[in-house]
Amino acid sequence: MIILIKLFIILAACAMPWDPAQSASELAYCDFSKVKPGKFGGFAARGFPEYHHVPRNFTDGWSIVNNRGPEEWKIVESDGKHSLQYLGHNSSVWTSGFTYPILCYGNVLWKDYTLEVTMTPFDRSDLNGIIFRYRDGRHYYLFAFGTEENVTLRYRDGEKGFREDGWHEIARSKFATDPEKSYKLKVEAVGEKISCFIDGREIFNVNDNRYGSGKTGLFATSPVAFHEVRITATAQARQEYLNKKSEEEARVEELRAENPKPCLWKKISTKGFGVARAMRMGDLNNDGRTDFLLIQNMPFFGDNYNQITCMTAIDLDGSVLWQYGNPDPEHAWLSYDVAAQIHDLDGDGKKEVIFAQGPWIKILEGKTGKEKSRYPVPSSKILPDEKSWQEYKHYYRRDLLPYLNVDCIAFCDLRGTGKPQDVIIKDRHTRLWAYTNKFELLWTASANLGHFPFFHDGNKDGKDEVYIGYSKFDPSGKIIWSLDSLMGEHSDGVCVGDFSLKGGPDRIFIGGSDDGVLLLDDKGKILKHHRVGHAQTPSVGQFRPDVPGLELCNINFWGEPGMITLYSCSGEEITSFELFHAGSPVQPVNWKGDGMEYIFLSPDFGEGGLVDGWGRRVVMFPDDGHPDLAWTVHDLTGDARDELIVWDTESIWIYTQDGPFKGNRVYKPLRPPAYNESNYATMYSWPGWE
Repeated sequence: MIILIKLFIILAACAMPWDPAQSASELAYCDFSKVKPGKFGGFAARGFPEYHHVPRNFTDGWSIVNNRGPEEWKIVESDGKHSLQYLGHNSSVWTSGFTYPILCYGNVLWKDYTLEVTMTPFDRSDLNGIIFRYRDGRHYYLFAFGTEENVTLRYRDGEKGFREDGWHEIARSKFATDPEKSYKLKVEAVGEKISCFIDGREIFNVNDNRYGSGKTGLFATSPVAFHEVRITATAQARQEYLNKKSEEEARVEELRAENPKPCLWKKISTKGFGVARAMRMGDLNNDGRTDFLLIQNMPFFGDNYNQITCMTAIDLDGSVLWQYGNPDPEHAWLSYDVAAQIHDLDGDGKKEVIFAQGPWIKILEGKTGKEKSRYPVPSSKILPDEKSWQEYKHYYRRDLLPYLNVDCIAFCDLRGTGKPQDVIIKDRHTRLWAYTNKFELLWTASANLGHFPFFHDGNKDGKDEVYIGYSKFDPSGKIIWSLDSLMGEHSDGVCVGDFSLKGGPDRIFIGGSDDGVLLLDDKGKILKHHRVGHAQTPSVGQFRPDVPGLELCNINFWGEPGMITLYSCSGEEITSFELFHAGSPVQPVNWKGDGMEYIFLSPDFGEGGLVDGWGRRVVMFPDDGHPDLAWTVHDLTGDARDELIVWDTESIWIYTQDGPFKGNRVYKPLRPPAYNESNYATMYSWPGWE
């Protein structure tokens, strides 16, 4: 079922350029002559593509799949001809056993075709070859030169285990090569029949039905040059592809016509004090409207830490309410997150800004930005019980400073006061501290914490339990259960609740980095474990109304970024799709107000937009020059539907729907509280109506 659904995905960003002058059987041809010599596909702008949109320079339709390991793709010019060369050694990095430099090209609707690639294998200390019937960065066929004069035909099917690749070799043979000569590799894939040739000599002739369609690609793990790529098909196969493509495009256009168009509502200049994805929202001046807090920071210690340098508060009209610190455009960028929130911490009905700066937690008046109080942060000393410290000491050294460089701030109710006025702070990623709202220490604990906590009163005693990393803490700081001994990586996000919406037991949904995706019961028992790659960002929403309960969503980042997978409330995989090769917060968007939510892929007018639970881009942004570095959603007009907030370091643009809501009742989901905002907080969307 999953494979069938994937056949209907339109990968517009990677679509092949179509030239009517080509012969009837030719799908595409490339000799890299259109790409200028130098680094291939370098990023065209600053930013961190885990949760920012960062375009690459022109690649003539090729997509760089891998973002882990050496990016050593180069365009080299010699004697007036261009070649695409990989000039690195994937074996030099620790991820070499499960992540590979890959380029992909084409359309997943391609079924029966012939792929011909002329290449020069400079080095045969590792695999170099061609990919066909590429479904996504973890599922494809590979025909390649290997070590010891081996040549291999294999397919990749995800992972067998933690950082253990899912290669399945179909056939192997021998073929000697000269590092100064070029060879033409050819694959004919027709139905289940796969034939592989080198310079016209048949090497393999097999039957395999693992993947029935997909794009083409190049695979390189040691120095190699690729000169020409040609994809051909019979007239019938080509016409079948064009028919299917037209059908899918027509259906997508119908869906777009059924959706409201994004209409520009507000445009705000932030030049000089703007930020990347380091913005908080809340009513700072008590006028009943949402305000923005733009937080600049200065990274240090290899960008794994930062310190807040300036905060600028503005209202919805763009008026500056106050500024704390001195703005600097060089401090606009972000490598992970900032420890700052907007919250009524003292319970007086007015918002404060709570943030960490150097050795202090500072509290500012939300309306004026004046400091109300400050409290010292804990010592950075490593304590004897911190077992998880060993994993992170090589790149997240807490004790490089005498004081804690606070990684995040979050609020909950540990004492049963009925208000979220207790404070959690933590390092990255091994110890947390719990305080009252007057920063009186309640407790401290150590575990493999990951990034950001989730709070939930599962036993209905009026106090929050703390779910963080792979552990559950009771309100007094006692570990109820932990999976730290079973997991090899930190958690990137967690969400807890009755995803079935039927009054069932709580489930815990975790995006576990290289450990993939987990669904647990409230005792910590693993119910489902999907090794989908580096599961970066989880979200929960009503993406598929045809499936009972809420749907669980994650996107991959490190390794093969951009692969989105949806799961049912019981953790069964529904579908997956790969629309681009980058990260995204994959936030649920209540766009129509009818109860079905979309996934906010990115604000890019070409490859971004809002995506439905079938992987179709159903709402697109206009090509109007809007900023597209960062994005979020929030109801700003009061009609319960989400506005789309997009920005870069110089401006914020806000889009609303191009028409009013016309139904009898409008969908109004419950979202995470704005006082617990983070780039690593799971965006959930619990159903509600008004």
